[in-house]
Amino acid sequence: MHPLASAQGVLHVTTDQWYRISTSDNPPAVPDLTMRSQGTLSTFAGDMLVDTGTTTSVVDITAEDWAAEPPLHVAGGSFAEVAEASVSFSTERLRVLAADGSEVLALDLGGGTGHRLRLYSRYLTPRHQTHLLRFWPVPAAAPAWDYQLDDDGQPIARPDRSATATLAVTMTAEQANTLSIEAQEMAFSEVQNGDIDDIAEDCEQIRDIIGYQAEPAGDVTVALTPRQWKVALATLEHRSGTGEEDDHAGSMQRIVETIQRQVGDRLPPGRVFGC
Repeated sequence: MHPLASAQGVLHVTTDQWYRISTSDNPPAVPDLTMRSQGTLSTFAGDMLVDTGTTTSVVDITAEDWAAEPPLHVAGGSFAEVAEASVSFSTERLRVLAADGSEVLALDLGGGTGHRLRLYSRYLTPRHQTHLLRFWPVPAAAPAWDYQLDDDGQPIARPDRSATATLAVTMTAEQANTLSIEAQEMAFSEVQNGDIDDIAEDCEQIRDIIGYQAEPAGDVTVALTPRQWKVALATLEHRSGTGEEDDHAGSMQRIVETIQRQVGDRLPPGRVFGC
């Protein structure tokens, strides 16, 4: 698998520590910005702005156009950061612009207007970076994501959430409410902590699937994918170990036992949270 086309350029950073991925033929001027407070990738008037940090003076940039999502790993590794975001173009020509508006590189893109950008950044020296920008067409925007890196500086692949087959578990409506609330709380805490184990999205899906009953009564059937059940179990076990109310911790453990009795032997191996 290879890119359809690529282009290279060199950015010389002066007073503004960012460069711009232009999504239109006539991009508006960017006001004075402090990019460091907004993360590596941020948007302005539809354009993508890339923070280069406070010490960098030179960035070697390569942009690649791919027909489909490219491989996650890139030879060499030792990346300082790998991040993704969705970009919508109103032109078929991508241009990378310095903060003063000068063109660093240009590349014709195919595959429609909606694209996903993956940025690989590596420090050659404290003042010299190299950036690889990979673009491929996508049908709809997706949330931005910063990849966790392994010991070799390679990005760690996100879990496969494409499976749609579900396993059904019958529990009380009150237990379903508890699971929904705990999944929501877990999603919030993991986002605050950087979501290293990549489970916040699963927790939000669990919450949305189960919902919440204002007046819970009787039994309900909850259908989740095997991965979602693994995340649900990990959430309940973790939350029951950190709660201050013994009765509530005990109720969560009973939900764990209910799930394990009904689907425990049908869940795939491997961890989803923690060590």
